[in-house]
Amino acid sequence: MTPTHPAPGHESEWLAHALAQLLAAPHISVDEGPDEGAASVDVFTSRFDELFVPEARGIVCGHAVDRAALKRTLAGLQRRWDAAEGACVGCAAHPAGVPEFNPTMAAKVEFTPLYLYPRTKETIMAEASGEEIEGVERIDCLMLEGDEYLFRPEA
Repeated sequence: MTPTHPAPGHESEWLAHALAQLLAAPHISVDEGPDEGAASVDVFTSRFDELFVPEARGIVCGHAVDRAALKRTLAGLQRRWDAAEGACVGCAAHPAGVPEFNPTMAAKVEFTPLYLYPRTKETIMAEASGEEIEGVERIDCLMLEGDEYLFRPEA
């Protein structure tokens, strides 16, 4: 008999889509336009701020991180992300065994990293808990597991 695995729920599909959008967002500043003044917007930071609650935290390769470190970690992953070959798919969340963290959604991130040789496919597992704020799902804790090198902020 073939073992059955629970299908990912809509929350896991949402997480996969949200991570794919975040990783594809340029980490550069762009002008908002002459009517908006001289301000610039960092698209990656804007998406990060939309996805995560202000007091968000993370667990990266077993290490607890605050919101700022989580953002740097995701920026490091984003620098190696290859949107042409990468895929984020929702999957079933599992008990994390981490105190005060009960993931309700999970995603598998598969890609061949840019600027890493030899070029081999990598898999990052992401599990998250979140809350709905004013009708919008936001992440309060994100756990990432994979090759630590992929999360380093420096190139």
